[in-house]
Amino acid sequence: MDVFYVCIRIPKCGSTSLSFFLDSVFAQARKFYLPHTLDLDGACSRFQSLRFIRTQSRNLFKHYGTLCLHRAFEIISENARSGDLIDGGHLDFPSVRLNLRKQVKLITLFREPGVRVHSEYHYFRETHLKRNALTRFDAGLRPKIAAKYSFDGYLDFLLERRAVYGDLAARYVGWDGAQSLSAYFDDNVFHAGLLEEQGAFAQGLCAKLGMEISFPHRNVTAARPKELLTNHQRQKVAEIFPRDLALYEWQRERVQAKPPRTNGLPASEAKRAA
Repeated sequence: MDVFYVCIRIPKCGSTSLSFFLDSVFAQARKFYLPHTLDLDGACSRFQSLRFIRTQSRNLFKHYGTLCLHRAFEIISENARSGDLIDGGHLDFPSVRLNLRKQVKLITLFREPGVRVHSEYHYFRETHLKRNALTRFDAGLRPKIAAKYSFDGYLDFLLERRAVYGDLAARYVGWDGAQSLSAYFDDNVFHAGLLEEQGAFAQGLCAKLGMEISFPHRNVTAARPKELLTNHQRQKVAEIFPRDLALYEWQRERVQAKPPRTNGLPASEAKRAA
């Protein structure tokens, strides 16, 4: 069966490192670009919706000479071959699966939801405060909120609009909670892992593809000392991201259930080989 791969870059889950890593893994395959597909801020603001359309159209025209996302999917469907990779912006898997006339499997990294949203808050806040007045005006809604409020205030904003911003990871991979995670992964996932266990992720993917490439570390926000969330903040996170927490814990159990590997071999085989 012909299979095409799509890189699902969940925001603040090491997505830049993931993209660089897959560039190396799929160096012999063709790569097709797609821009962001989820307009989250646009659900809260017409201005934000227009910003999203402007940026998406600009990127589509640059890569495919069209302003239409559907036409970009048609071009990819006409030209992609089995084993090729779709990457680019923050893509949601349901959009790719719905519009691409190909059998697709996703590759992604998850991150503990509380740490992820904490990293998102600081990233939005720091980048927004460095901008000049004009670029601050023409910025996303969440960076503006992060720059204005504390982390607790940012969580309150997300909680009040959890229909828009909740379960971010689950929305990107397309799991609605109705199907069991084991069945959903069997149907849609080629390889997934945890940012916190990026070495195991890289090793597992390379084993499937018969190669050996280490995972690059390009996530600058990960260098920031981790701050523990308060119990109250954790409670808010659980209310905003219940399916994300289920996804993360399920993937974490899968990673922990696999035996450690040494030099590409399971520990038991490595010991015998020694």
